[in-house]
Amino acid sequence: MVDRFSVGLRGYDKEEVNKAIANYERTVARLREQVRSSDESILQLQAQLQEEKNNVKRAKSGTTFASLGANAQQLLASAEQTSAQLLERAKQDAASIKKTARAQAGTLLNNAKLDAEHLLQEAQTKADTMLSNASKQSEQMMNAAQEDSDRLRSSAQRDVKALRDSTTLELNNAREEHNKKMASELAQQERNIADMKAEASKAIAEQRSTANDEIAHAKAETNDQIETALADANKKLADMRERASKMMAEAQRKAGEITDAASAKAQEIADAAQVERTKTLSQVSAEVEKIRADIAQQQEDATKKVDALLAGLKDREKASQEEAEALIARAKGIHQDADDYAAQTHKSADEQAAQIVRKAMKEATEQVEERRAAAQQELDGMTARLNQLQHREATITQRVTELRSLFTNAFAGFDFGDDKQQGSNSMSADLNDDVDESDIDNLSGADASDNNVSAISDNSDDSQNDDSKRVQREAQREIQDALAESEES
Repeated sequence: MVDRFSVGLRGYDKEEVNKAIANYERTVARLREQVRSSDESILQLQAQLQEEKNNVKRAKSGTTFASLGANAQQLLASAEQTSAQLLERAKQDAASIKKTARAQAGTLLNNAKLDAEHLLQEAQTKADTMLSNASKQSEQMMNAAQEDSDRLRSSAQRDVKALRDSTTLELNNAREEHNKKMASELAQQERNIADMKAEASKAIAEQRSTANDEIAHAKAETNDQIETALADANKKLADMRERASKMMAEAQRKAGEITDAASAKAQEIADAAQVERTKTLSQVSAEVEKIRADIAQQQEDATKKVDALLAGLKDREKASQEEAEALIARAKGIHQDADDYAAQTHKSADEQAAQIVRKAMKEATEQVEERRAAAQQELDGMTARLNQLQHREATITQRVTELRSLFTNAFAGFDFGDDKQQGSNSMSADLNDDVDESDIDNLSGADASDNNVSAISDNSDDSQNDDSKRVQREAQREIQDALAESEES
């Protein structure tokens, strides 16, 4: 089973990595122990072969005893029989040694191939695990960046909503206060007009003068209140726009920092995974090369020992040499297959890891670009919204200016000097005609075409009062419309 390391604060778990390295070292030690045991077995077989060679030499040297007589002939026959037995045993031992060496070489090659495949599989699994962890960490960081961006956006929206609600409340309070003041002023004007009507018979000129002063004062006060309310609204709107701009700039800066940090972290994780993969593959390649060199050395030693054994058997030298060459060729073929398999495995692992790294980098880059485009789009939308607010502000300012001009033009058409002179003449005419107190009481019901003093005074005051109320109503309506548009914005 392939080990999977747990991810710690600064990488993989140190204890698990140490355990894995210890397991690899024990595996290498076990392989070296097997090689050492094989060397000892080969040395023992070589000693036995040398002993058999000596016996054969001693048997061959006994062939000169044939000329020594009958006794020597018997000894020669016995020696030849012993030599034949020894030769047969030597052949059997040589065949057994050759078979054992061939089996051990095949076993070592299979074990080396299995170990190489196991190491390559572990390296590939570790590389895939590291790339998967890097991808997960990159995705987690991108999700965290998205959450931070959403949280900042929500916070900015809440702040803007709070500012809008606060501004709306203040504007409503200012509007109510302004309406109360206007109602109070209108009531005061109506009381003044009523007092002026009650005292019309005594001092029409004084009443008109007082009415003119009151109207001028009301007009000036109304203009001041309109200018004050407009200035406050402009100031609050400017403050709100400035705060919104600051919050958007801060949100954009933080979003940029978060996306840059996420990109840097993703690149760092990918680089670390690439370095770790390269390091692991290098270690595996070094181990494979070392095992291959040991196997090659063992095969070379075995080949030399087999050649030495076959050299003592002249009648089997050619066949043994051919068989040894066949074994060497087969071993080389197995080596070549192992090298090709290892190279193909390395190449496939490199291509797969590089493809995974490129895919992770591409996905991280695309996500960062998407977040950046979304933030830029949102910023453009808020900028357009601010431009609309500025346009509405300019429209409101222009409308208030038009109302102010209309209000000024509405009161500019009254010639109070001529009315005063006409009132004096009418008063003289009424006094000459001996107008009684009942005519003064009927001032409010007189027709506009009457020529008495009460009718002129009443009509003049009613006309001025109607114009004043009409202008004030239009001003209030325009201010309310402007405030409603500001609240909707």
